[in-house]
Amino acid sequence: MQEKSAKVIELVKIHDEYLKIQDNICTASLCSKDELIILTTKGEVFLYNMGSRDLVLLFETNPSRGIKYSDGGFDPMAESTIYTMDSIIVVVNDYKKHGFVLNRKEKYLLHISRWDYHASISKYPIALFRNDNGDPHLIYGVDWNHLQIANLTTRQILTADKSLIIENAEQQRIDFYKRYEERNKLLWPRSYDYFFARLIVSPNEKNFMSAGWVWGSFDYFTLYNINDFISNHRIKYTDIGGWEHNDRGTCFVDDETIGIIYNLDEEESCGKKDYEIRLYHTDGRGEKGKIVLNTPLNLNGAELFYRKENQCFYIISPKIGIAIISQSGEIVFQSSAFIPKRYEEGQNLFIDYAEKQIRIFQLK
Repeated sequence: MQEKSAKVIELVKIHDEYLKIQDNICTASLCSKDELIILTTKGEVFLYNMGSRDLVLLFETNPSRGIKYSDGGFDPMAESTIYTMDSIIVVVNDYKKHGFVLNRKEKYLLHISRWDYHASISKYPIALFRNDNGDPHLIYGVDWNHLQIANLTTRQILTADKSLIIENAEQQRIDFYKRYEERNKLLWPRSYDYFFARLIVSPNEKNFMSAGWVWGSFDYFTLYNINDFISNHRIKYTDIGGWEHNDRGTCFVDDETIGIIYNLDEEESCGKKDYEIRLYHTDGRGEKGKIVLNTPLNLNGAELFYRKENQCFYIISPKIGIAIISQSGEIVFQSSAFIPKRYEEGQNLFIDYAEKQIRIFQLK
């Protein structure tokens, strides 16, 4: 391990478990400090308690007796993600069509799916949040430019009648052709021209951001107010920013600030290959600051997180392993030898797995 400051930080292994399962682990996620949700290469989803070592089969993604899909259905061998929020478990293929939602409290299992138009380069849009009454809600993609929000207690789709047209689309079109010659002979207004992808909910659960993209192609991050998205028949969004298309890491720093990985040479063609963390206003006012790293790191393809407790950015990638960066740009900790499969923000734990073995690490 390599420490970058006077304060010693150690990566400590707190669990090392060999599971008694027939097939290997495909992906895993914590649903509590001591409980893991595990997807196997066979497509079985298990709950594993690291204290009691109890292993419970929750459901099968492709049961032998069930609905058969023309495309084969859920692919347990494909890249997948497990999302959890208390009794809610969502398992989806990241770059394919299918997924499942298990509500352990209400005792039901739902199959969800989206159309496959450019799904191979658009991560399945999934996010979980609670409303003011404490009911769990799911934001999920059904098409490249179409999201739904469902109450997971009642199973009601709250956005079932939502238009795919942006707010003031008609007036924007009229104003545009007051300045330019009429060349577009298509019917108007046209549907929302945006590819939703990875979704992130703000700390106060009032807004969500899509780390999606538009034709060009380039990353285009947009923010939506949850109540407005549910109640407004049209789509209203805030433009956070756009950059070269490389699925860059991003996170909420707080309710007013978004952090985004930024490459100087890629964005500005300045000849400097250094990476920075740029900070943006959530209200669309653009850039509000930047974190310049004291020591250069290759952040291409890295995941970005922010931990409020120590006011540091956590970065994970196959190129650099784990790095912790302060607000001043100091690399507080780095370990290139350990590349975790997943970072659990809620528990501040790192997950690693291979075949039937799973390990949990903590920074202390």
